[in-house]
Amino acid sequence: MADIDLEQYDPDPIKATYDVYIKPRISDDREIYVLQFPNRDAKQHYSNENESQPLKLRIKPEAGMLEVDVPLDVWRNFDREKGIKWGDAMKKSNMTKGGGSYGMPGAFGMGGAQPSGRGRARELDDDVNQQRLLQDYEAAVQQDHVLRKQTLGGQTVPNEDTTPQYMIGVWRENQLHLTPADQIVQMRPQFHHLDAYAEQERQLRARETGAAPARATEARAVHMTVKSSIDGEEDSSDNMAERIMVAQQEPWQHHRYIDEDSVDAWATFHENLFVGNEYEDKQELVEKVPKLSSVFQDSELLDKVSVTRDAAKLSRDKRGGTKGTEDEDQSDTSMTSDSPSDSDSE
Repeated sequence: MADIDLEQYDPDPIKATYDVYIKPRISDDREIYVLQFPNRDAKQHYSNENESQPLKLRIKPEAGMLEVDVPLDVWRNFDREKGIKWGDAMKKSNMTKGGGSYGMPGAFGMGGAQPSGRGRARELDDDVNQQRLLQDYEAAVQQDHVLRKQTLGGQTVPNEDTTPQYMIGVWRENQLHLTPADQIVQMRPQFHHLDAYAEQERQLRARETGAAPARATEARAVHMTVKSSIDGEEDSSDNMAERIMVAQQEPWQHHRYIDEDSVDAWATFHENLFVGNEYEDKQELVEKVPKLSSVFQDSELLDKVSVTRDAAKLSRDKRGGTKGTEDEDQSDTSMTSDSPSDSDSE
């Protein structure tokens, strides 16, 4: 008698199975940050291959802030006049602020660069200086008078009970290895160059009118509130002053950025994102690694992931009783589905 191909009778046959391995964390002294770039084409990732490898990376862990400096192409499709104007403003700001930042990490630009000169004379000097830099543009680029980098920044997603747990997945043959991500950050352009230029112009106008400009060391009270209404929750007010103070006082932690295609990056990938690197073969890995067990029975798991099952309603459906509403039919579909079989997860 010929063998019967059972797959032709199964509307949803199993095509492949995989062993799943889960790491508790990458290590005790390291964290995984997932950086998302919503304003960037996925094919144009920041890397040496695309001539856009990030220059610097800095983090304020307590405030949950992260910034990355990425290079700008100052030779093609670039407004040189604005590049000089904003680059010169950033250079003066860095000299007076000691490398401080703007936005919320820098307390929204309290203090800053003190302009030299005043009135019409200073404007003429700026025009002459800009024309001089435009004439020798290459030297201006080398001397950091041109804005050569863009800053991307963001805040980590608060780790709450309802926060999704992202995981980094890597493949090795038929094995899927998962490592929990510690922080998620959406990186968006930060306009520190505009803040620096506007701050210097504001202080210049203050001098022209005889008002005393704000000093870099001067303390200033800030009171801001944010109202939010998410998922139907009631509006709540959050005092931002304390958060701003914490963000300003916490120093940046600077890190070296390693390109994704470098030897160091691949070594870290192989050493830290796979379970059981110390085991030589797959069979030893299967025997030595602890198994993941569930505390739920099949029926309990269905109740957790769907609405509570109604035995009386299921009985009526099986006898061909009166059909319920569309919502009830959809619920019945999920409740009467086959129980999940034992997986091959490790």
